[in-house]
Amino acid sequence: MKFNLVKQELTEQDLSDFESTRSILLPKSYKEHMLKFNGGTPEKKYYNGVQIAFFNPIKYGNDTLKDVIEDLQDIIPDKFLPIAYDPGNNQICLNLNNDDNYGYVYYLAMDLGEPKPSLIAKSLEELLKGLSEENDY
Repeated sequence: MKFNLVKQELTEQDLSDFESTRSILLPKSYKEHMLKFNGGTPEKKYYNGVQIAFFNPIKYGNDTLKDVIEDLQDIIPDKFLPIAYDPGNNQICLNLNNDDNYGYVYYLAMDLGEPKPSLIAKSLEELLKGLSEENDY
């Protein structure tokens, strides 16, 4: 898997600081992904009709998760982490609620009034492994 426009590398401490500041627990797969690719654009951009334009970096660069969370805190559901977005600025989020859907990936259409989460993958691994070069939907 290749990503372009990746930001400066993160450390385990960066991830730990982010979790403790936000009082959240990030899924192991997401932490592993961010240690390898801190944000960026995947070369394969499509997953079940959703185009991923960019993954938000946790730290460094523009549109960090801190910035995005602050901008969207009154719009996205509680304990949803906006990890990426599509070309229309619709959000791809990880569910961090401590329930059966923890770690599931949701699509939030931001242009249709109050966003209603639509499940797109049961894990980040499923999403990343399923990315394709062409719209497969």
